Amino acid sequence: MRSALMIVDVVLGLAVMASILMQQGHMPGLSGAFGGGGGSGPQMYAKKRGVDDFLERVTVVLVIFFAAVTLILVHIW
Repeated sequence: MRSALMIVDVVLGLAVMASILMQQGHMPGLSGAFGGGGGSGPQMYAKKRGVDDFLERVTVVLVIFFAAVTLILVHIW
């Protein structure tokens, strides 16, 4: 039981990372990370698209499941 939960926990953790990395960032490229130009236009404040909204919801659900499985593992350990 414990090893199955550990495998599920690892898979959920990888799924959380993948869903976060697939989301569109607010500032494009590496220059946006350091305050460079390119992200100050109107597209920065644009409404989320359907895919971004879906990925955000999937990420929240995955994080909730990941936290629940992790807490169960801690309790069983």
